[in-house]
Amino acid sequence: MKLRAPLAVAIASALLFGATSCEAEPEAAKPTGPTMTIRDTVVSLEFARTRAEQSRGLGGRDGLAWNHGMLFEYPSPRFPGFWMKDMRFDIDIVWIRAGRIVDISHRVRHFEDGPGPTLKPRELTDTVLEVPAGYAQANGWRIGDRAILDRGPSQASEKDS
Repeated sequence: MKLRAPLAVAIASALLFGATSCEAEPEAAKPTGPTMTIRDTVVSLEFARTRAEQSRGLGGRDGLAWNHGMLFEYPSPRFPGFWMKDMRFDIDIVWIRAGRIVDISHRVRHFEDGPGPTLKPRELTDTVLEVPAGYAQANGWRIGDRAILDRGPSQASEKDS
């Protein structure tokens, strides 16, 4: 008979724990637009397509959400130069060629007085991804990692038109 009370407490605790663990935080909304996946990390993308958009980049903004990035694509591999003109926050610049990371510029500082130095990759690149400063390191990204671009349904249909 003495075992009933501890057993009842154990069952009640298990039920209570089970009830609270079922109330997990809501699952983060999955991106519906274009994304890039690197090492199981999915980054929601916006594209810098025109020369004006590429020149402006993230300049003039106050920040960039943690799981978001800006993508620059080029028709052929090159050594593009990137500056921090009008930037108000630091970023990581991920240099990609043929779907693989070829270089990473970590925690690139913004400059309040001018664009700062022009950055270039160590190897030819055809795609550049800008993400918040520290994002690449926080997710363990390394040179050689695959970078998988998913244009999403709206991008795929625009490209087919």
